[in-house]
Amino acid sequence: MWLRRIGTRGAGAGSRLFATYAAASMVSVAVLGAVLIQGYRDDAAGRGRDQGLAQAAVIEEMAVAPALDGADLAAGLTTTQRDRLQRATDLAIFRGSVIRMRLRSFTGQVVFADDGSTAGGISVAAPAFKAATAGSADVAVVPDTERDTEVIRVLRPVRAGASGQAIGVLEVYLPYDTIAIHLQEQMRVAYLRLGAGLLGLYVMLALISWSTTRSLRRHAARHAHEAMHDALTGLPNRAAFRARAESVLESAVRGGSRGAVVLVDLNRFKEVNDTLGHHAGDELLQIISTRLAGTARPEDTVARLGGDEFGLILPGLDAADVLRQLEGVRAAVTEELTLDHVPLSIEASFGVALYPEHGDAVEELLQNADAAMYQGKRGAHDVVLYSGQSTVHPTQWLVVQAELRHALERDELVLLYQPKIRMSDGAVYGLEALVRWQHPQRGLLPPPAFLPAAEQSGLIEPLTAWVLRRALADQAEWTTIGHPWSVSVNVSARNLEATGFPRFVADVLAETGTPPERLTLEVTETAMAGDRDTAIAAVRELAGYGIQVAVDDFGIGYTSLSQLRGLSVAEIKIDRTFVAGMPHDHQDRAIVRSVIELGHGLGARVTAEGVETPRVRRWLAEAGCDDAQGFLFSKPVAWPHVLDRYTAEDIERRRRAAGASAAAEPAQPDETTDHDVPVPQAG
Repeated sequence: MWLRRIGTRGAGAGSRLFATYAAASMVSVAVLGAVLIQGYRDDAAGRGRDQGLAQAAVIEEMAVAPALDGADLAAGLTTTQRDRLQRATDLAIFRGSVIRMRLRSFTGQVVFADDGSTAGGISVAAPAFKAATAGSADVAVVPDTERDTEVIRVLRPVRAGASGQAIGVLEVYLPYDTIAIHLQEQMRVAYLRLGAGLLGLYVMLALISWSTTRSLRRHAARHAHEAMHDALTGLPNRAAFRARAESVLESAVRGGSRGAVVLVDLNRFKEVNDTLGHHAGDELLQIISTRLAGTARPEDTVARLGGDEFGLILPGLDAADVLRQLEGVRAAVTEELTLDHVPLSIEASFGVALYPEHGDAVEELLQNADAAMYQGKRGAHDVVLYSGQSTVHPTQWLVVQAELRHALERDELVLLYQPKIRMSDGAVYGLEALVRWQHPQRGLLPPPAFLPAAEQSGLIEPLTAWVLRRALADQAEWTTIGHPWSVSVNVSARNLEATGFPRFVADVLAETGTPPERLTLEVTETAMAGDRDTAIAAVRELAGYGIQVAVDDFGIGYTSLSQLRGLSVAEIKIDRTFVAGMPHDHQDRAIVRSVIELGHGLGARVTAEGVETPRVRRWLAEAGCDDAQGFLFSKPVAWPHVLDRYTAEDIERRRRAAGASAAAEPAQPDETTDHDVPVPQAG
């Protein structure tokens, strides 16, 4: 509706343009008509004067000149000459073809007049009289005060005798009424023709102007539409989205209503372009646009903001209604489709900012929705509601990325290690490397404070390389002093997808002289659920080098049994969320027992993470779990401290103490459980 109003304003401007064009055409046609009419009038008057000249010439040649043969007007006329002149002009005077006639000498003396007078006539000083004495004829339409009408006055030289020399001036007044009536008739016909012609011209100009303005309106409407819509999908673009959002927020402030601004970003859209081509990517965007628009209510707004990012405005809904509607939108968007005969399942991340709870300005809501969407890309939830200050904005990650790059250069990162305990004898058989950042201003930072920023940039690869080399260097030191523990390093989805990563790991092992079986790379389930073919191929290549591969955080991701069946997995690690829930949740206990049986069935060791109490440790041992990690044994520390805490005697003492406290549940450790995200964390 709001875009239609913009188009209506454009049409109104076009109508005003047409009216202006038509008015200007009418003025032009009117001016042209006035000029033509004046020309007709001038032509008519000219024809009247020409007719007077011709008639005067006939009178002079046929009546006056023959009667004056041998006359000398300066001396006057003889009686015979006067009589002959009188007889020659009486008929013309009588019939009215001549109103008055005078014959004058060059000095102006009237030597003959039709009424017998010897006075009157035009002054000898008049240009017309002078012209006649000089041999030229002069004609003019002048008023006749006696008759209250107009007459044609002609002055021309009189030529008599064989010599043809001028002997005087003939002053003739001819009637103009007949000529005027004839001219008026001609003018009437001319007016009719001119009017018809001008009307036709005006109609033609009006049609041209109407056609032109209609084309301009269409062009303006098309230009306005293109300025506010995306060319590929036909959806409103970013400018239209902002304009609509401002309008909705203004109405919400006045009416106290609620709603949401939602940002939608397609996951792994670049892979579609890279694999199937940009034409397939364009087709995918068109399909997603249709699906988004198909799930929208009439009052909702769906826009393409650029690339694979879309925006939704959902007015009049509270948080529960927004999430309920977005579940339907997500289901429609992620429905399987086929591009170039390839079946695809598209995933999308939704970031939601509510108004007025999360802001009452467009920019603020967009920033908060973007932060929520970014958080959704890093987590397991597709639809994420903005959660206030706890949500990290992407702009903050830009700062973190810049600082982290310098941290790698300045060697500000440190590795801590958490022991992996063999359940059968309580001995340490390996250490898991966990990275920390010793920030110069903010102190020791845990992985969640910087790993997501590394994951979203190219920093994850040099960070992984640093962790791998440092961990293998530390392992060489503890091996030298008699502790042949293996070391575990976590890798991310981006590492597995990087070309040549398995070869790189093998080269680092060769550089440090570390046997491949002494290194375990822990791969999270979310890393396996990304580019599955590439990840599986990388895991198989790593196993082919003899490197141990563990599936980390098992149970909370998307790894299918068919994927595990085809992999050489040396270890499965049960996620801490199931281990923590075992004392009070029979479902968690059933899941843990099933994972242990599954891991053993696949020929892999099973390690439980987050073990914090002797009771949980005993239950795991009875269930057949091979290894354990957690605060019951040690929090992450520098590797020399592992040596301090785990001498052979200490291990034996702890094992006996744990067995002696079967009936009692000891207090939780003083430290808060360390939910480290191992380096580098996937997804």
